[in-house]
Amino acid sequence: MLRPIFSLFALTLALSLTSCGRPSGEKASTEIVSPPPAVQVKEEATPAPASELVTQPEIKAAPVAPAETEVPAMVDIGGFGSDEPAERKDMPSRGIITLGPDSWDHSNGAHWETYTGTKFKAKRWGKYQVRMTYTLNRSALGMQFRMGDLVVKKSLPSAPSVRKTYLGELYIAQPGDVPFALLTPPTEGSALVIHEIALIPTCEGEMPKQAEDGSITLEAKNAVTWSENMRYEPKPEKNCLGFWTSEDDLAEWEFEVTQPGRYKVTVSHGCGGGNHGSEVELKHADQTLKFTTQDTGGFQNWQELSLGEIEIKAPGKQRLQIDPVNKVKSAVLDVQKVVLTPVS
Repeated sequence: MLRPIFSLFALTLALSLTSCGRPSGEKASTEIVSPPPAVQVKEEATPAPASELVTQPEIKAAPVAPAETEVPAMVDIGGFGSDEPAERKDMPSRGIITLGPDSWDHSNGAHWETYTGTKFKAKRWGKYQVRMTYTLNRSALGMQFRMGDLVVKKSLPSAPSVRKTYLGELYIAQPGDVPFALLTPPTEGSALVIHEIALIPTCEGEMPKQAEDGSITLEAKNAVTWSENMRYEPKPEKNCLGFWTSEDDLAEWEFEVTQPGRYKVTVSHGCGGGNHGSEVELKHADQTLKFTTQDTGGFQNWQELSLGEIEIKAPGKQRLQIDPVNKVKSAVLDVQKVVLTPVS
């Protein structure tokens, strides 16, 4: 009776052991619970290693100062950032016409502020640069300077401190009373203060340049007349520096040199009516040549005087002056030209 029971138990145990050894791909594997699918993590979400972590500082916009506190840097004539030529420190003062606030009347209109000039008397004709000295407490302002039919214009830059600027050039055709006016768009309060208008003598023609043969010809029409009476006379029969009735008046040439060296100096001058005998100096840098005017038979009867030699020590812009020392009678001389010839 026990034997059949034992056989049945052995058979059941064998079947159980066989089921445990089956491959996972067979039906029995369905009884195994599969693990949940892996969670996919986006690449950018993966934290970087600690050694690669960089803390980014918080970026803030730079504070902006209120517009009224922004003060432009001062730039005067020829200063850093200026587009104007530097004003020479040794500029002569003879012949400069200065006009101050007492020379004009200020009025406000709907479209223009006007500074109407009371007439000033020009002693001679000639070419001038117009220089303005002013202060301006705003970003910029258009300016017109009118003298008769002549107009020069410029946009004035801001100038919280006193500043000088050149407006342009004009030619006074006749001596005598000359009216003028300055016009600007309307300004608020005292935004613009004009301290001075100056008319500064300038070159009547063009800057002379050295010729191919090395000579330099300084004609009367290319001189700057630092003068109150002396002036360039453009009539063809004259074409000279005349009206030299004051020994304080002087003529100056600025010219371009490419070949420095020693030069022979010749002056073509005229003198008549018993006015000869005045002493005159020709100056270049620290060199001076003196001569005495001769009776040439008339102020436009030209005679050449050989004065000697000067040395031009460097290339570039140079200056030469004719400056009378005294005046014997009513006039010193007339000058047609100065010629510099290389010494071979």
